[in-house]
Amino acid sequence: MEKQAISLYLRKEAGKSGVKKIRKNGFIPAILYGHNRGNVLIKVNSKDGLNLLKNRAKAVYYQVSEGDKDLIGKKLLVKDMFINPLSDQIMHIDFYEIAEKEAIKMTIPVKIKGKPEGVTKGGVLEWERREIDVKVKASPDLVPDFIELDVSKLDIGDSIHLEDIKFPDGVMAIGDPKVPVVTVVAPKEEVELTEEEKRAKLEASLAEPVKE
Repeated sequence: MEKQAISLYLRKEAGKSGVKKIRKNGFIPAILYGHNRGNVLIKVNSKDGLNLLKNRAKAVYYQVSEGDKDLIGKKLLVKDMFINPLSDQIMHIDFYEIAEKEAIKMTIPVKIKGKPEGVTKGGVLEWERREIDVKVKASPDLVPDFIELDVSKLDIGDSIHLEDIKFPDGVMAIGDPKVPVVTVVAPKEEVELTEEEKRAKLEASLAEPVKE
């Protein structure tokens, strides 16, 4: 998992007027959540905010390199990001502090490699889970950026289930281990209608009222 630096600052401003002042001064209001302690009001400069926005689809954690001394060195995950749908401006960010030896929940993207044998026979690859939720009890540096599944040997009817995926030590999948992540299914056969069925289908369509 990639590590990036970030600058964070404590803030006292709260409420609509306080938040408005923060944004006017080139910062984004945020909250830092952590285990067994109260939430901390913080702010992020807009430049770092743009970087956070760019990394939304990536597996990234952040370490505070500049800002208030009480925040320096802390490792963080972006828990949530609230964006104005009209302006694409970041309105608020929720961070979660990564504490030593504390299990945290993360989401890892899934990528596939290869062309399944079953697809060459006319089958269809169904990619059922593009992300996997995991519980992490290790350093975020050891968490993979993504999980790559080799599907080249899958025949029609074959699947890769959650339990088939090998994760690094300290990383454990959340959910039913029998859940399929990818499956190769047989193509759907078009059923040939009899003349009687075709006639009944035509009569039914002609009987449908016309909508004005």
